[in-house]
Amino acid sequence: MRISYKWLRQYVELNASMDDLASTLTRLGLEVESVEQQGKGLDGFRVAEVLTVEKHPNADRLKVCKVLPGIGMEPLQIVCGAPNVSAGQKVILGVAGTTVPHDQHDPEGKPFVLSNATIRGVESKGMLCSGKELGISDDGSGIVVLDPSAVAGTPLTEFLGLDDCSMEIGITPNRPDCLSHIGIARDLAAAYGVPLNVPSVIMKEDPSVSVQSLTSVQVQNSMDCPRYTARVIRNVVVKESPEWLKQHLTAAGLRPINNVVDVTNYVMLEFGQPLHAFDMEKLSGQRIVVRSAAAGESFVTLDGKKHTLSGEELMICDAERAVAIGGVMGGANSEISAATRTVLLESAYFLPTSVRKTAKRLGISTDASYRFERGIDPNITRTASDRAAQLLAELTGGSIASGIIDEYPSPIEGRRIELRVSRTNAILGTGISSEAIRDFLSSIGIAVKSTSSPDVYECTVPTFRPDIEQEIDLIEEVARLFGYDNIANKTSSEVMFAKPDIGEQRVIDLRRWLESNGLTEIITNSLIDSGSAHLFSQDVVSVRNPLSTELEVLRPTMLSTMLQSVAHNFNHSADRVHVYEIGTTFTSLQGSGAKELVTGIGERTMLGICLSGDAHSISWHEKLRKVDIFDIKGLITSLLRGIGLDNSNLIYYNAPSSLTEMTIGIEINGTYVGFIGRTTQNLLKRYKIDQDVFYAEVDMDAVIAAERIKRYKEYSRFPKVVRDIAFIVGSEVPVAAIEDVVRKTGGANITSVTLFDLFQGKALGEGKKSIAFTLTLNSSEKTLTDAEIDATVTAVVASVTKTFDATLRSL
Repeated sequence: MRISYKWLRQYVELNASMDDLASTLTRLGLEVESVEQQGKGLDGFRVAEVLTVEKHPNADRLKVCKVLPGIGMEPLQIVCGAPNVSAGQKVILGVAGTTVPHDQHDPEGKPFVLSNATIRGVESKGMLCSGKELGISDDGSGIVVLDPSAVAGTPLTEFLGLDDCSMEIGITPNRPDCLSHIGIARDLAAAYGVPLNVPSVIMKEDPSVSVQSLTSVQVQNSMDCPRYTARVIRNVVVKESPEWLKQHLTAAGLRPINNVVDVTNYVMLEFGQPLHAFDMEKLSGQRIVVRSAAAGESFVTLDGKKHTLSGEELMICDAERAVAIGGVMGGANSEISAATRTVLLESAYFLPTSVRKTAKRLGISTDASYRFERGIDPNITRTASDRAAQLLAELTGGSIASGIIDEYPSPIEGRRIELRVSRTNAILGTGISSEAIRDFLSSIGIAVKSTSSPDVYECTVPTFRPDIEQEIDLIEEVARLFGYDNIANKTSSEVMFAKPDIGEQRVIDLRRWLESNGLTEIITNSLIDSGSAHLFSQDVVSVRNPLSTELEVLRPTMLSTMLQSVAHNFNHSADRVHVYEIGTTFTSLQGSGAKELVTGIGERTMLGICLSGDAHSISWHEKLRKVDIFDIKGLITSLLRGIGLDNSNLIYYNAPSSLTEMTIGIEINGTYVGFIGRTTQNLLKRYKIDQDVFYAEVDMDAVIAAERIKRYKEYSRFPKVVRDIAFIVGSEVPVAAIEDVVRKTGGANITSVTLFDLFQGKALGEGKKSIAFTLTLNSSEKTLTDAEIDATVTAVVASVTKTFDATLRSL
């Protein structure tokens, strides 16, 4: 919300500096986000009068002027090269020390500081300025000539109406009453203890004609439109608004249009009540009908866009067609133009939820819808209409038809809430007197009435404060006006430093390990669109009241949102994406072992890892390559061992899943906890990723719960022996299966099994491969004899050849 300081002072007497005012507003919960000085850069310039103009003695294109800088001041001699300067003009003068915003003779237009100078032998004590030099227009052909009524010596910012400050205030959604200058002034009046000056409305109605004889209003949908008022102003002349009105609107961030539209905007910014002016001669039947839209109905708004309506929108219509979308935007078929002579002025209260849904559905956001969505005061409607009618009559020369049509079948009244003084002080930790509490609440328009109990007040909340619903809200208002800084901090706190529990420590260890191995943690939104969610699972959890169609379902797997991050990084020229995320996935299946914090909805804390692109950064000693399944397999194996989960196992599947290919299951202590795989091409196409993405997902709850016991033993003091063996087996036989048989057969004598060669070729035959291992044999109790070593190796060879129909190959 943009507020004009100069405008604000019409309603509340303020002598505070801008810094103090901004601090006070922020303390009241109305955060001042920025302050902008109007006319910044024009300080030092003033209105001056040219007394005489003579030809420069040493230059044909220059003139020597005598200029009066202010009433009662000595004239100054100015050398000027403008072709349009002449005696008697009111001009803009800059004297020595003033900074000119734009040097029109400099290619870059840099500002410069004026100084007294001698030009071709003639002294000059200032400068007469063009609009381009001041940055107020693009005209640099001559000096600015002001209106003859301008008074010499008047500061330029004051003459142009730029002696004002604009404040950008962050209004929270629960304070619609502060979306107006009077609303802000009300809080400031309470804070500074000064009266609020609401402008009085004095209308001169034409008794010869009544509004009822000119128009009628029929409200068919009173649910979405609880109140609708209409006034008629005749014989208006649409023209440019006066300077004061244009200056107020500009300072508040709105562009002036014409006197009729500007008045409706002015009153909206003054009272917070949006208004709409119809050209009454364009209304069929000269009447208004408020109804719901017909499904499929089309409507062209003021911005020229055509909208197809769903049937849930509230429409303002004449006898034949729609002329506005209620609370959102008017139509092009009834807008005010230079030819308008009769204005029908709408001032209404529309249901906030109706306006919010309509604006969101149609993708329209206006100053009016912004206010209606948050809830305006239903009982300011007529006051705002009267104020606008008064201004329209004054600024357009029109006459106001007597009376007003006010369709308000069920008046909305303020809530009545009991407030306990003792409860207020107990909550706030204060000793505020009951009289002070009464004064605080009364200062912001809350009617406070004593009851039979001296501790209890009956408070009637005005309808412009829809956010105050219960006693605690009143207590908050007391705290806000008393000042949070004035509430003593009587509480004490004790910080207990304790070691993280085993689950927290395991997550810390895991994060530390992943980041030390080059992965970056990401955080993605757990909400996704329904279409994407069903790519990963048919068992999804929908949000009851989603913010948008893109955020309507809870993710069933970490992969669904991590792929968005991968695509985003590649689209921003990343060469390698190695990321992980610890987050929550959701399923509607019960009995799946997941936590059920909400009945019927399972939640799991999962670790997701994505590797894609280059396997490593550019290096002088290693060729660049892309990541593959072995990178993520090795990462997961090292990770589990790195956090002490040695009893883990990988299970290899032949059949691809709907999410991944080359899928490998992960077991810890015999329990399935996740999988590794290459993301399917269908998913990559959906997310527009043109590189392989290798993904791992691990159930963090299972990892945390897994037993982890570390046992240490010293190195063997006896010599180790190394033997190499190679087998020819079928190409479908997994290396891990052979390694498992080798370890089980060799028993304690074999301390390590390392694959060092894998070969396939025509020499081996179709469907065959050669696998070579290095076996390390060692004992912690004695030196192994040759016979013991040979016996172990022979047993291993026999077991592998029998189990896998393998052939021993010579090395």
